[in-house]
Amino acid sequence: MSFLLKTMRMKKFRVVFLQRMQDRLVSELHELGLTQLREVSDARVSRKTAGEELLELSSLITKLRNIQGFLGAGKFKPVEVEMSPLLLRRKAKRLIEELEPKVNELRAKRKELDERREELSIQRLIIEELKEFQLSLDRLRPTERVHVATGKVAEDVVKGFSEEAERVLEGKVLIHTFGRGRERVLLVMCKREDQGKLMPLFYRYGVEPFEIPPIPQLPVEALSSIDDEMKRLERGEKSLSKKMGALAKRWLGELNVVLELLEIHRERVESGRLFGYTYATVVVEGWVPERDLSRLEKTIAGVTRGRYILRVEEPSPSEVEETPVELDNPRYVKDFEFITRMYSLPKYDEVDPTLFISITFPLFFAFCLTDAGYGLLLATFMGFGLWFAKALSPSLRKAMVACSLTTIPIGAMLGGWFGVGPVWIDPIENPIPFLKLAVFVGIFHILWGFGLGGAVKDVFRRDWRELGLGHLPRILTTIGFFGLTFSALGVGLLEFGINFRFPKMGIFEVFIPTVQAPLVVSVSRGIFYLGLALAMLGAALSGKGLREKIGGPIGVIYSLTGLVADAASYSRLMALGMATGVIAFAINHIVGSMYGGVAGLPIFIAAPLGALLVFGLFLAHCFNIFIQSLGAFIHTMRLHFVEFFSKFFEGGGIGFEPFKVKRKFTKRKGGGKW
Repeated sequence: MSFLLKTMRMKKFRVVFLQRMQDRLVSELHELGLTQLREVSDARVSRKTAGEELLELSSLITKLRNIQGFLGAGKFKPVEVEMSPLLLRRKAKRLIEELEPKVNELRAKRKELDERREELSIQRLIIEELKEFQLSLDRLRPTERVHVATGKVAEDVVKGFSEEAERVLEGKVLIHTFGRGRERVLLVMCKREDQGKLMPLFYRYGVEPFEIPPIPQLPVEALSSIDDEMKRLERGEKSLSKKMGALAKRWLGELNVVLELLEIHRERVESGRLFGYTYATVVVEGWVPERDLSRLEKTIAGVTRGRYILRVEEPSPSEVEETPVELDNPRYVKDFEFITRMYSLPKYDEVDPTLFISITFPLFFAFCLTDAGYGLLLATFMGFGLWFAKALSPSLRKAMVACSLTTIPIGAMLGGWFGVGPVWIDPIENPIPFLKLAVFVGIFHILWGFGLGGAVKDVFRRDWRELGLGHLPRILTTIGFFGLTFSALGVGLLEFGINFRFPKMGIFEVFIPTVQAPLVVSVSRGIFYLGLALAMLGAALSGKGLREKIGGPIGVIYSLTGLVADAASYSRLMALGMATGVIAFAINHIVGSMYGGVAGLPIFIAAPLGALLVFGLFLAHCFNIFIQSLGAFIHTMRLHFVEFFSKFFEGGGIGFEPFKVKRKFTKRKGGGKW
């Protein structure tokens, strides 16, 4: 099982080969897509900087992307093609010379049409406000002696504005309003020299000014003219679209191919800046998955005809932080990798928690949803991609199917079918067994984090000190602490079919070693104090100064309160499960009451109303499924990210990014054989 708890094993490689083989080998590595290249740091070799070729490629790609962005990428079948770098650049330049002037002309025409359409739209909005005016619009424009101002203002301030304008301008003003409703259009005329007195009034009363278009027509006639011109613009746009379509049909396929080949070639040229160079050789370093090492060596040997030196090493402890991480899980577990990635990738020498998540995530989700009928219906939605499931990614849908199927047996025991008839216990009537189950599951989850998470990580790292004085003491402390706590509470297990009850003792007596106690309490004390002593010793030994050596052991004791909080946090499993049942019961009760009123009606009335009630019942339960599933997913994720991961998971791993060609419009000619 250890391979399930580790990320994909990586090897660091260094290969030395002749410079004349660089282009061919880099192309093969790019097509193979198995390696992540790294910068050669050896001081004995020289490095190359970005040259003119890279600058030229970037310029060509930018221009072609600009053309492609205007014409659209389109859908084309990949074509088998191979082209030398020199011929590729010539072809790109020819395309730019051919297409750039035409595209620029079409782009300018589109800009002109868009600007005119926007201008007409604004004019139309303004003129719509002046439809009641029976004079030509150019009569409402300012003249050398008369200032004309228009704007929109709230209806309730029109009177106040008019009175103050009359007073400030000494009656030498003409004010007219148009429209109905909460906003009015205000038309104000005054002497040109009084303009400075008018504008402060506009600001004070919140008048939103606008400029009347200089159209020598009545407002109704102007609107008709604008509509006619809008239609002409639409015809112009259709004509422009036809020209763009013809241009795209003629050139876009070739442009896509050339652009993709240029980007591939640029990636290969850029990779050269990572390499080291001697007088006649090239040094390439990188990371390769251990399982792909033989394919890599076979490729290098084939390209170089055996003229190479390859050195492969395990990542050293100092290189763990920079070693790329690739998760490696079987199909079912892989569907839950997105949850791990949402938090963080593990470091290379850490435990991959995805296996744990694939087990506990569906279980906790089932506790939160707690209805077998809901689980069956949700599994149907997710499995067949119905309703809201269409918007989810394939991996999320598969994970939700697993969660839904797990809900069916859990729900049958704790919640029944659509709020009716649980097999084991009814948490609404008797929630204590469900609460106990949730807390017990939470404690096991915490122990799992300390044990299979933290302790196994220490074994991977061969950090025996942290194992013996860190995680194992935490496991012992947790077991002993909750054993004593359950004794103080007198917790019984009869609800689970186990004839056992922790012996009841006082909250203080149970933790005092000198007080005589039953065997269960004595064993729990021994485990608790052994773990506590080892944890305090480990904290004291790892402290660097006197303050840390004293504060560390005190912090260990204080952390016991965190165990209580962590275990109590799992009670949300019960709360959410009960919420699902209560809402489902309420839906059934409401619809049942309504059905009772329908049952006494004549059959021709009762039948359609009954069918409507059944459909309403289905929709109400679907809504409850959606809301409760969302809550179950969020809270289940919270229990993993906060309570579980905090016990062992560090994160911060760097994802494996292979040097791999990306093709959409091209295929490699000949399949890439040498």
